[in-house]
Amino acid sequence: MTSTHDVAQSLSRWEEFAWTNAFVHVDPDAVRHDAHGASGGPLDGDLFSVKDLFAVAGVPSRAGSLVLGDYRPAIDAGVVGRVRRSGALFFGKTNCAEFGFGIDTDTRLGGRVHHPERADLSPGGSSGGDAVAVATGIVDFAIAGDYGGSIRWPAQSLSIYGLRPGLGVIPRDGRIGGLGAHRDNPLGLCRAPWQLAGELEVAGLMARTPAKIAEVLRATSNRTTINPRRGRVLVTLGTEIAPVTDEVREAVETVANRARTHGLTVDDADGLFRDAWSTYSLLREKLDDHNDIRALVRGREDLLCDATRMVLNAAPRDCLIDSEVRDAWVTATEIRRRLRQRLTEYDALIMPCAPVGAIGFAEQVQVGGTVMSGHQLMAHLRAVSLSALPALAMPVGSGTGGRPVSVQLVGGPGSETDLCALAEILAVEQESALSNAGLHGAGRVS
Repeated sequence: MTSTHDVAQSLSRWEEFAWTNAFVHVDPDAVRHDAHGASGGPLDGDLFSVKDLFAVAGVPSRAGSLVLGDYRPAIDAGVVGRVRRSGALFFGKTNCAEFGFGIDTDTRLGGRVHHPERADLSPGGSSGGDAVAVATGIVDFAIAGDYGGSIRWPAQSLSIYGLRPGLGVIPRDGRIGGLGAHRDNPLGLCRAPWQLAGELEVAGLMARTPAKIAEVLRATSNRTTINPRRGRVLVTLGTEIAPVTDEVREAVETVANRARTHGLTVDDADGLFRDAWSTYSLLREKLDDHNDIRALVRGREDLLCDATRMVLNAAPRDCLIDSEVRDAWVTATEIRRRLRQRLTEYDALIMPCAPVGAIGFAEQVQVGGTVMSGHQLMAHLRAVSLSALPALAMPVGSGTGGRPVSVQLVGGPGSETDLCALAEILAVEQESALSNAGLHGAGRVS
C-alpha cells in the first residue's frame, strides 16, 4: 500500500524541484487523502503524473494552454482510469508544449520547463514536464503521448526510459482535441482520421527503469504478450534518415557490443528506413490541418504561445487527398511491410533516437556538414513513428560535454514487454545522479 512516507517524500521533491516548472497542477491534500484510501492492486505503491494533454477527472486539464481556462473534465482518459484501478496514485498534471506542438516545453500557462541537472540543456518536448517528474523521482512513472517522438525525445534528454507502444496497446481516448471537441468540452471522440496524427499518435509511458514500464503495461494495456526469443537483433545508424554525430554512433555501437557480449547475434540493417523520413514529413505537412485546435482557440488566439500560432498558421486549411498523398501512403505501407517482415526474424532493432544527444532550447546543431534544428533533429524518431511499431528509448551514457545520449529499441507488433526485458539485459550504467536509484541532488542547477 502507498505509504504516507512515500507521498511525503514525493511532495518534498516536488517542492525541491518546483523551479523546473515540471508541473502545472498538484493538490498535496488530495494526494495525501488518496494515499490513505489506497486499496491495493498490481501498481499499489506507485505514484504517477499525467501530461496535461490528457484528461484527469475533476482536475484542470488544459493541454498546456491558457485558452482553456480552468477546464476540468468529468472523466479520466482511458489509460488514466486503468492505472488508477490498478492501484497507482495520481500525483499531478505536468507541463507540456501547448496542444503538444513543440520539441521543447515552454508555455504561457506553465512557463519553461528547466532541465534539473543542466542549465544549458532542454528537457525536450512535448512531454518535457513528465520527463523531469520521472527523472527527479517525484513520480514512479508518467503517462504521456508520442506522435513524432514526444516521449522518446524528452526521455533521452533526462536519461530515462520512454516507451512509444504500438497502435492499440494503450487506450488513446481522453486526449484534448479531436473530432467533436469544443470550448465547453475540449475532449474529442478521436483525432481526425484523415490526419497523420490520427493514425500515429499514441499514449505511452516513461519511467526510470524498463521493468517499471513493463509492470505498468501488464496492468493496463489491451494486450501484453511475451514472444519467443530469437537471440538475434538488428542494428543500424539510420543514415538514410539523417546523418548522426560520432557520439550517437558510439552509443549504438556500445549497445550492439553489449548484445554480442550477451550471446546475441547482431546483423546490419542499413537502408531499412529508406524514404521513411521524407514520407512522414510529406504526410504530416499535407494532412495535419489542426482544424480541431483552431476551433478550440477561435476568438482567443491572443492567449496562444507564439510557437503554437506559427504551427496553426503553417498548417493546411483543408486536406486534399491528391496523387502525391496517395503515393506517399503506398510508400508508407511498403515501409511498414518491409520492417515487420524483417523483424519477424529478430528480437529488436537497435538504432539512434536522434542525430544528436540532448541539446539546448531551440539549439541548432551541425551534423555531418548539415546545420539541423527543430523537427529535423527528430528525424529518426519520426521515421519509427511512421512504422507504427513499438519503440523504447533507452539511455546509454553521455556524449560531448556530458550530454545524455539514448538509442531506440524497435520491435515487431506486440513486443512492448519484450523490448523492456531486452533493455534490462542491454542496460548501460548511467552516471547521472537523477537516473540512479532515486538519489537526487538538492537545489537549482546553475
